Amino acid sequence: MSFIYIILCGLLIGSFMVMPGVSGLVIAVILGLYEKIISSATNLFKDFKNNFLFLLFLGIGVLIGCIWVSNILILFYEKYESITKLLFIGLILGGTPYLIKQINKPQKTKNILIILFTLLGSLSLFVLSKSILSFNLNVKTDNYLLSSICLFLSGFIYSIGKVIPGISSSFLLMIIGMYEYVLSVIAHPITVGLADIKNFIWFILGLFLGVIILLKTINNLLDKHHDIMYCIITGFVIGSLPILIPNNLDFNFMIGILFGVLGFIFTYKMSK
Repeated sequence: MSFIYIILCGLLIGSFMVMPGVSGLVIAVILGLYEKIISSATNLFKDFKNNFLFLLFLGIGVLIGCIWVSNILILFYEKYESITKLLFIGLILGGTPYLIKQINKPQKTKNILIILFTLLGSLSLFVLSKSILSFNLNVKTDNYLLSSICLFLSGFIYSIGKVIPGISSSFLLMIIGMYEYVLSVIAHPITVGLADIKNFIWFILGLFLGVIILLKTINNLLDKHHDIMYCIITGFVIGSLPILIPNNLDFNFMIGILFGVLGFIFTYKMSK
């Protein structure tokens, strides 16, 4: 695997990370890099040189994707929302056959039920988040201990979307009522004030702890329950699609279908 290819994959993952409702790790799974990322991060010192270089070049690609390519995609998303959403749906669906191939016996009743159960759970979260589900972990309080706990929990919850494919971190923050606050600190780190930056350290600590715990856990689960994990990942990936379905059935929607087909072909060929 060449480092140029790794950087390009990272660029693609980083580009998807900033899009609303899309998990960058879905692309990592589709590209066949998800297990490699988990393994390299949790076993960094077992083969330090190769693992470090892989994560370094992948990180460079992710950073480039987040900063440069994402701006282009966001601009395109704002002007041609239906086309972009349908393109993303095609890209994600194109990688679904690869996910299913990772399951040794996808036709087994148990595996089908796990996929369906996870899919329904993902869809339920999406539906409930638009209606009645809102925990509202509000950080705006004079109690420093309480606000620190809220930020720490928010960081931990945010880490879930950074480790598990198909779950959007922004989506999770919206559910717990912390999205606007966290976004304001990230977007304006200089102007938000010293107090907010000081408090935000608790969010970073929760994020790092969550990533460390979840990476270890998922790595062990992939080793011991490979088929079950890929059934769950498949359910989450497919369940993430409804948030991308456009509302407007206009001319752009028809063009978007064409782009969706092209996106499907692209990721299907890449993941073979």
